[in-house]
Amino acid sequence: MRHLACAAGGAAVLLALSSPRAQEPEPAAEAPAAAGPTPAEAPAAGDEPASAPERAEAPAERPSAPVSRRPPRETPAPVSPAPARGDLLAPGFRERIRAAIGPLEIAPIALLALQAAPYVGDDALSQAGDSAEQPGFRLRRARAGLLGDVAGLVRFGISMDLAGGDDGTARIHEAWGGVTAARALEIYAGARTVPFSRSAMIGAGDGALAERPLAVRAMAPFTQVGIQAEGHFQDRAFSYHAGIYNAFQRADQFYAGHSESLAPLGNRFEGIAVAGRLATEPQGPLGRALQDVAHSPFRLAAGAGGFFSDGGARTLYGASADVLLHAAGLHALGEVLWTGASPKSVPTQPIAQVTSVSSLALVVEAGYMIVARKLGVSGRVEWIDPNADVDDEGDNLVLTGGVSYHAIDDLVKAQLEYTHREELGGLALANDAVILQLQLSL
Repeated sequence: MRHLACAAGGAAVLLALSSPRAQEPEPAAEAPAAAGPTPAEAPAAGDEPASAPERAEAPAERPSAPVSRRPPRETPAPVSPAPARGDLLAPGFRERIRAAIGPLEIAPIALLALQAAPYVGDDALSQAGDSAEQPGFRLRRARAGLLGDVAGLVRFGISMDLAGGDDGTARIHEAWGGVTAARALEIYAGARTVPFSRSAMIGAGDGALAERPLAVRAMAPFTQVGIQAEGHFQDRAFSYHAGIYNAFQRADQFYAGHSESLAPLGNRFEGIAVAGRLATEPQGPLGRALQDVAHSPFRLAAGAGGFFSDGGARTLYGASADVLLHAAGLHALGEVLWTGASPKSVPTQPIAQVTSVSSLALVVEAGYMIVARKLGVSGRVEWIDPNADVDDEGDNLVLTGGVSYHAIDDLVKAQLEYTHREELGGLALANDAVILQLQLSL
C-alpha cells in the first residue's frame, strides 16, 4: 500500500439544487428536519455507482420535496420556529428560504461537496465503487436547480449536476412535475428516484457518512424516467409508492451499478419496468436527515420495496426491506437488498453476462449525536455478495466509521471517515481509504 499525504485546498460556494426534498414542513428545534425524495446517489446514479445514484433525496420514502411543504390533511400544520433576534439560521431556516410570486412558490436547494483523500490503497478502483483511486481532491457533488409549488395543486422540480462526468459537462439529475391536490393520490411524471431502497431515497447530502452504502450504490436503480403515483395517510403512518418506467440498464461490473438514462431519444432499445414501495412512520415523520440531529423522541420507520424490469438486454428484478429509528440522538438503520439479473437470449445491446446472477446485501448502520446539531459519530457494516454462485474478491465486508461536525446546523458540515474493504474470497486487495468531505446542503 502506498501512503501519501495530500495538501488541503480551497473551497467554493455554490448554490445548487439537489434532488427534491420531503413533503413535510421542517420541524421545530426539538424535531429533526423534514426530508425529501431522492434525489437519489453512484457516480452515474446521482451520487451513486462509480459510473456517475448521487441522488436522492430525503429520509425514507420521501418523494421529491415540495416547496410549499403542505402538511398532511389529517393533522394541524406544524409551525416553523421564529428565528432568534439576529439568528437567521435558527432551526427551521429552510422553511423561510423561499419566494412567493402570486400562487407560485419557489425555493433553491444547494448541494456542494468537496472531498479530499489523504490515503488510498494501491488497488482502489472507481469502477469497483471506491471513493478514490489516488490521494487527491474530488468535487463529489455540485448541483443547482429549483423546486416549485403552485397553490398546493402542482409541484415541479429540476436539478442539474454541474459537473456530472469526468469531462466536467453538466447533466440533468432530476426533472419532474406532478399533480398534488390530494395527499392520498399524487401523480408525478419525469425523471425521479425509483421508490426501492430507503438509503437511495434519502438525500445525497443528508446521510450520516459521506457516501451512501456501497451495496445501495451498486443495487438500487436511482433516477429513472417514468410516471409515479404515491399517497400518504395520517401524517405518514402509511405511505405507498408505485411507478412505471423505461426498463433499467446496469453495467456488467456489479459495483458500477445501474445507469441513469434520461431517454432523450425515447425508449429505443429497452422495455418497461415497474417498481413499488410500502412504508410506515407510526410516530410521525422522522425528518430529512438520517442522523437524529436534534435528539428527538423515539420514532420508528419501516418499509419494503421491489422492482421488475423487462429490458432488451437483461431482465432485472429486486426486493428490499428496511428499518430506521431515531431516539434521543441515536439513529440505527438496517437494510437488506436482493437483486437478480438474467440475460436475454438475443440482447438488444452487447453484454458480457451469459447466465442468471443473484445478488444479496445486508447493511447495518448506527450513530449518535454527541452534541445536538453539532457533533456526531457513525459506523456502518455491509456484507455484499454480488453472485451467490461464485466465491471471489467481489464478495465484500465493508466497514466504515466516521465523525461529522455541523458548523452551521445541517447547512454546512465536515465529515471525516475511514473505510476498510475485506475481500471474503479470491485475492485480498489494498483498497482502504480515508476521506474528508466538506459539504454545503440546503
